[in-house]
Parts: sequence; C-alpha cells; structure tokens
Amino acid sequence: MAQASFICLLLSFSIIILSNAADINIDCGSSSSHVDADNRTWVGDTGFVTTGLTSTFKPIVTTAESLTTLRYFPTGETNCYSNIPVDKGGKVLVRTRFNYGNYDGENKAPKFDVVYDGKHRDSVVTVTSISGTRSEAIYIPESGNTSVCFFRMFLNENPFVSTIEIRRLDDSMYTDLGPKEGFILQQRTAYGRVQDLVRSPFDPYDRIWAPTPLSTVTLTSAATSINTSGADNRPPEIVLRTAWSREDMAFYDIKLPFSGVTFYIVLYFSEPLTLASDQKRTFYVNYDNKQVGPSVIAPPFGAVTQASLRAVVTTSLPYLTFKAKPDSTLNPLINALELYVISNSAGNGTNSTSSGSGGSPSTGGGGGGSPSTGGGGGSPTTGGGGESPSTGGGGGSSGSGGGGGKSDSSGEKSGNLVVSLSISIPSIAVLGTGGPLTTTINHHHYGSEQTVIAPNADTVTQIQNAK
Repeated sequence: MAQASFICLLLSFSIIILSNAADINIDCGSSSSHVDADNRTWVGDTGFVTTGLTSTFKPIVTTAESLTTLRYFPTGETNCYSNIPVDKGGKVLVRTRFNYGNYDGENKAPKFDVVYDGKHRDSVVTVTSISGTRSEAIYIPESGNTSVCFFRMFLNENPFVSTIEIRRLDDSMYTDLGPKEGFILQQRTAYGRVQDLVRSPFDPYDRIWAPTPLSTVTLTSAATSINTSGADNRPPEIVLRTAWSREDMAFYDIKLPFSGVTFYIVLYFSEPLTLASDQKRTFYVNYDNKQVGPSVIAPPFGAVTQASLRAVVTTSLPYLTFKAKPDSTLNPLINALELYVISNSAGNGTNSTSSGSGGSPSTGGGGGGSPSTGGGGGSPTTGGGGESPSTGGGGGSSGSGGGGGKSDSSGEKSGNLVVSLSISIPSIAVLGTGGPLTTTINHHHYGSEQTVIAPNADTVTQIQNAK
C-alpha cells in the first residue's frame, strides 16, 4: 500500500511538472476557461493577480473572445501578474496584448510600461482603433515562475491588459541571448507575403510574422520542402517560401528608442530557385560597416541560413546594405527578419524609461519599442509629436512598434530598394521610374490595412483604415 501511494505521488508530481512546462493562455479580466476557434485553451486570470478591476466591451467587428475582456489598474504605481508557471532555465516567449475597445468611455488609449520577470522592460502605447497593440519578450526565467508587471507612467492613464501568452522555446533557439538578457520584440517580418499574419500552427512556437504587402520583386520558392534546421532560431518554412530580391537593396533607418541601446538583428535566407550551373547568388550584408553574419551569404536551396548581428546603434542614420559579390550572377535577397532591443545587455541594464521608484527596476531594456518619455509613444524619442513620431519628424505616424502614416524618405538612393526598419515606423518606400511610392505595414497592431483570416486570426474580418 505504501509503495502504491508513493507511485501515485510520483505520478502526481510528474503531472505537475508537465503542467508547469505547458504553454499558457491567460484571458485577462475573465474568471472562466474556454477553448477558442483555433483550439487554444484560455484560463481565467484570478489565480495570477490580486489587484485591478475587470471590464468587457462589445467589438464592432468579429473579434476573439479573449480580446473582449480586460483587467485595468486604476490604483497603484505597480500591478503584477505572478506565479505564472514556466520551466526554470528554459527559454520562453511571453506576449501581452492590449485591446482598449474604449471600455472606459474616455476614448483615450493609455501609455504605460510592462516589465517581464522583474527586469525586461517594454513601453506600450495602446490605440483607440480596433487593431489593438502587443508587446513581446524572449528571456530565460530565473525561477519556476515568472511575472508580468504593469507600471503607471502618467497619473491619469490606467494600465490594462487583455491577454498574456506564454510559449516555450527550444534551448537551442536564440543562442545569441545571454542568461540574464531579454529580447524585446521590435519587428518580425516575412518578406513577399502580401496579407496574412503567420503564426501557429505554421510556426510551432506561435511567433507572429507580419506580411509585407508591397515589394519590387518577389520570388517564390520552387523547393518541395525547406529544411529549417540550418537556422538556430527555427523560422517556419512558410516564411522562407517567399523573398524579396533586387540588384541594390538598402534597408535604412534602424532607429532605436535611445542612442547606445544594444540591439539584435537576425536575417534568414533561402534560395527560391533551382540554379543552373552558370548561375550563382552570393552577397554580403552590412550594417553601419559591420558585417551581418560571419561570411558571405549563399542562400541554400531547400534549406535556410541565418545571419545575425549584435551592435550598439549610433546616432547617425546607417544603412543595412546588401551587396552582391562581383562573380554573383543573381541579385541579393531576403526572406525574413527579426529585430529586438536587448534588455539587461551584458548583465547591466540598458537605458530605462523611468526611475526605479516603487519597485520599478531602474534598468530594464531600453524601453522596448515605445518610450513613454518625450511624448513619443511607440517610437524613437526624436521627431516629436503624434502617438509615435517618425525619425523624420512625426506628423501622422501612430502606434506602437509600427504602422500609421508615412516615413521620412529623405536620403533615399535612386535605383535602390529602400526599406525602413524604424522601430516606430516600419514602412516601405520603393523608388522606381515613377518616383517614391509609400505604404504602411503594421507590425505591432492587428489588422490595420491588412486581412487577418482564420485559423490564425485575432480578427476575422478585413479591417480597412482602422485608424
């Protein structure tokens, strides 16, 4: 009997360990569980938070149930979700989403900070539009539980949250991440895809890849399958099936919230064509005279190669340039890109958006994609004005981490494909014989000027000009 009891205890312990390791979806503001249309199980938030009030709203378009409830915090400088089970020492992706929905009738979306695991800080600029906003961090939890805290930055602006999602990552992924560091997402882009967000089940780690609805030359892979094991970060095959290509490509204006903030950029390359014996595609990628990746890029057919760079952004306006080798017969290309601010770089926090009073860490990651200082919102502090000023001087640009308005196209080189990778304004300008043509890609908002469809949708209705 004692032996049987011991075995039952071990089985129970194993179940607990397995449940701790599982992905978690927290429906903030809800006390009940439900399964959504994509077969994701959502749990209520009452076991993770003891402060704040709950609210719901009726969306004007079809919206996921989890995004129609929220928890807001009308009191206190700091409010936290805690005791969220994770694997100690294992890499996790934590995504928070904010769907304002004018729940308070004020029609004024707030700005506030979110801090992951007590030290990785991002600043959030929510929007009144139906598209919503998200923040995301990759890090290694220091214990078997993690926390997500919300910090009031302005007296009359209440932090709130709609959902918190925890995703496990393989330990072999994001090997550029230090043990005390965090990656705060700025941009994750699939080039050549024209409309649909990519996430689970196409990405087994449920990362969200934004499409690029405008390009100059799009190539589609002829490979029957693409082996992704050649890239540590395991990009999903679907984002490697399309690519942009042109003779002279220059991605410009990688602008972070503060000068001196450390960032991480990683690019993915897969050859879409079956090359003839007399064809060759080899090129270099450089950022501010620093080579991205260890050597020349030769995209493999039916596979992928990954090139990354960790660097400190200067105050100038450097380019991310693609240059073919002299003996290359084909133009450079790019399939996908990820861009992050590095929190706690080298174990020492980068610039913060606020002082450390009231339990707020004074170091925590360079403010992520949207500093709350300088009136900037989700953008560089230069430029001023608007929810998210562009580096060229605000005026109509909006949102957190991308979208809204036109970017400053000064300094573009004639004949080049020039793509802004601005943290706040990831828009695309294509220069051709007809002059510049500008469009907006919304990376941190959902829906604006793009179609998001099931089974991987937050909103299943096309939303035109949501702002």
